[in-house]
Amino acid sequence: MDRLSKGGIVVARILIAVVFVLNGLGIVDQTIPAKELMERGAPVSLVPAMMLAARALERAAGFGLALGVLPRLMALALFAFLVPATFISHSFWLAAGTPAFQGQLINFSKNLAILGGLLFIAGSVGQSCVLPRSKVTSETAGDTDNRQIVGVRK
Repeated sequence: MDRLSKGGIVVARILIAVVFVLNGLGIVDQTIPAKELMERGAPVSLVPAMMLAARALERAAGFGLALGVLPRLMALALFAFLVPATFISHSFWLAAGTPAFQGQLINFSKNLAILGGLLFIAGSVGQSCVLPRSKVTSETAGDTDNRQIVGVRK
C-alpha cells in the first residue's frame, strides 16, 4: 500500500470514528434513541443497560478505530452495532406521510454510507497504526517462508 493510500485510510478511520466517539462520550444526546427502543418493544428495565453497553462499545471501538488498534475488528464491531441501531432508530418506512419521514430517510441513508465505510475499513489489509507496534501487519501475519523450513537459503 503506498503512502497516499495508507494516509487516506487513517483519515477515513478517524473521520468515521468521530461519530461513534461523540455518541459514546455522551456528547450527542441519547434520550430519543432510548425512547425509540422502548417504543419498539425493548424491556423498559433493560434500556439503561443497553444504552450503557452501546456507549461503551462506541467509545472503545471508536477510539480503537481512530488509533488503529485492531482496526478491522473495531470496524466490524461498529458495523454489528450500527445495523440494528439504524433499523430501530431510523425506520423511515414507519414515518411515511409524516413530517419526520424526510429526516429519517436522510439519517437512514447516512448510516448506510457509514456502514459502507466500515466495510471498506474492515476489508483493507496492511493498515497504518497511529500507535507504535511491531512490523507484523495483517497482510503478513501467519505467513511462513517455506524456503527457511526446507533449509534453502534466500
